[in-house]
This record gives sequence, structure tokens and C-alpha cells, in this order.
Amino acid sequence: MKSKFILLSLVTSMAGFLALPVAASVTVGNHDNVQIGGFFSQGYLQSSGNNYPFEAKDGTTDFREMGVNVSTTLGTHLRLGGQLFAQTLGNYGEDKVRLDWAVADYNVRQEFGIRVGRVKYPKGLYGEALDLDVVRPFIFLPTSIYNPILRDFSSGFNGAMVYGSVNVGHAGSVDYKAFYGKMPLSPNLGVADFFNTTNLYTAEGVQHISIGHVTGGQLVWATPVNGLKFALSYSVLTDLDSTGKFAYVPAVNVSLHTNRYSYTGISSEYVFGQWTFAGEYQRNAGTFSVITPFSSSGSPGHVNNWYVSVARRLSEKFEVGAYYAEQKNGTPTAGSLPSTNYNRDWALSIKCDLSEHVTCKLEGHSVDGRYNLFNTVKTPNPNLKDSTTFFAAKTTFSF
Repeated sequence: MKSKFILLSLVTSMAGFLALPVAASVTVGNHDNVQIGGFFSQGYLQSSGNNYPFEAKDGTTDFREMGVNVSTTLGTHLRLGGQLFAQTLGNYGEDKVRLDWAVADYNVRQEFGIRVGRVKYPKGLYGEALDLDVVRPFIFLPTSIYNPILRDFSSGFNGAMVYGSVNVGHAGSVDYKAFYGKMPLSPNLGVADFFNTTNLYTAEGVQHISIGHVTGGQLVWATPVNGLKFALSYSVLTDLDSTGKFAYVPAVNVSLHTNRYSYTGISSEYVFGQWTFAGEYQRNAGTFSVITPFSSSGSPGHVNNWYVSVARRLSEKFEVGAYYAEQKNGTPTAGSLPSTNYNRDWALSIKCDLSEHVTCKLEGHSVDGRYNLFNTVKTPNPNLKDSTTFFAAKTTFSF
């Protein structure tokens, strides 16, 4: 009941703002440069084969996102802003309102600036643009890089970032970012199910999950070729730990722990006329130790993730897109079935801009393999199959 009240409150607030133009400028106190924006989306998902990317085999309308953001500038160099965000993805999110981002951004000059607060996580091409649903045809960005269940985990961190853009003459320009911060986690968030599905824990799952800190950086090269850019992203999570009751001996706890878990990615995007081509590769690597009162054992592992995508604007109202995405376990367990070590996703999307404020999308997926598919309380799959299809529809109102 509480989550429904929160949803109703946000929808009511947004309805009041819909009379404003997009990114409306309003007068607040003595300031006339306050920007207010936001969005509300409602979708439907139907899957077959497996519950993926969340519980939807019977079809579900528990698929929505909403956010309200406010920002303003003080003087020439300082910008303040923040966004409240809530979502429901099957049994994840429950429409709980969270602080998505909130920063004080001081831009000294083009070559140097600093952000502090709840900062967006610059991972890959679109890590800082997860909210910009209306600018792309896809309902789900390629899950090999942008898993929607990890939205609360990968969207931001509490800390600081330095950034800037350097002109390199005839070679174009290079944008840089370097950051450090903390990531508060909760066993109620989707990231916990990546640990729950290991079968190490009792049905209650992970009881405690935490991270020491995250640090990293990103370089984006805007080449002399109009519309072509390349990006390099790197980040490290330290002391990632999950703890819960041991499935085999419930009287004791078991922990999964790694001192460091890294993400290394290369990306490219080319916008040519009405076409947009993109591709990304990301390698995740770390050594996880299983720790119980009786023993401790660890083994290194890595995952290779990549995708290629294409989108084309057909007219003022319509855009289509398609991608192929793959995840592959680089260190499979001896004797494991091949299908448990890969996930291959073909997707086709169409977007219709009904108006300046309303966008509708349809999307179909064919998924081969069952790597990173859950069998947990929130996403039950007691008999995982080797293939899955799912259909998604989504309408977004933005202001």
C-alpha cells in the first residue's frame, strides 16, 4: 500500500508539471533560472521460456519508471541539481523513491571542472544517460553492458569527479573524467540477486551486502570525423562482500568476497545522417572467495560482454533499432553445460513520438543461453530453459 501511495503522489505531482514545457524554466524565489523536468513511463512485459529479465512469464504491468529533477545555476560557474527516482521491474524497486543524483558542479573552465555529491557513474557510452529514454528507440539497452536489474547499483555513487574537455587541434577533442566514491548497497536491490542465484544461501538470500569504494575514469575522443567518437572506461570496486545464511549449514553464515572487481570497456558511436551505429566491449574481472567458518577458497574469474547496434530515424515520428548482445563466462566451471555460460540476445525495436511529451515503444527479444539468468525468490526459474523470448511495450511521458 505504501508503494502505491508513493506512486500516486509522484504521478499527481508530475501531472501538475505537465503544463510546463520540457525542461521548463520557472521563477523560484529570486531566481528565474530554475530548470524542472521529469518523466513517467508505464510498460508491459511478457516472456516465455524463462522469467527474464524479471518475472514476466504470465505478463506483467509491474514495469515503470518515474523521476523529477531540478537544477539551477549560481553565478557563471556553479550549477546545482538533483533527481528523485523510483521504479518497479517485476519484484524489484517497488516504486520506492530514491535520490538518483544530486551534485554541486563547479566548472572552472572548459578544461577543468569538479562535481561532488551523488554523481552519475560514467561507465560505457550511456552509463550517465540511463534516464534519457526518449532519445533512443530501445526499451532495454543491451543487457550485456546495461543490465536493468543493476540500475540502482550502476547509476551513481557518493563522491567526487573531476572532468574537462581538451581541444587537440586537427585531431578533435578529448573529454576526461576521474572519480572516487562510495556505493551504499541494500540486500533489497537487484544486485543482491546476482549473489542469491549462486545457491550458496538459504531462501532468505543475502542479508548484508557492501562495497568499500569505487574509483575509475573515462576518456572520450570526439574524432575529426563528424559524428564519430570512441570511449575508454575503467573502474574498480573494492571489498565487495555479500553475507547470508549458508544453504548447506543454515546455522552459520557464508560470505562471497572480492578485494577488487574491475570493469574495462571500449566503446564507439557513429552518427551519420539518420543512422546511429554503436558497439561496446566490456570485461569484468575479479577473484571471489567463498568464506565460511570451516573453510575459505577463491578462484579468479572474468566475463566478456559486448554488443553492436544500429538505429535509423525513418521520419519525424518513427525510429527503428536493432542489436545483438552477448555475455560469455570466461572461466566456466568444469563439466558445466555450454548454455549456462553464455547469453546471446537479438533485439528489434520501434519508437513512435506521438508528441513532444509522449513516446511509445515496442520491442522483441530472442535470447539464447541462460548465463546470468536468476532462480531466486524475486525472479523464480526452477527449471531454466536454454532459450527465452520476450516482448515489451512502453509509454513515456516527459516534461
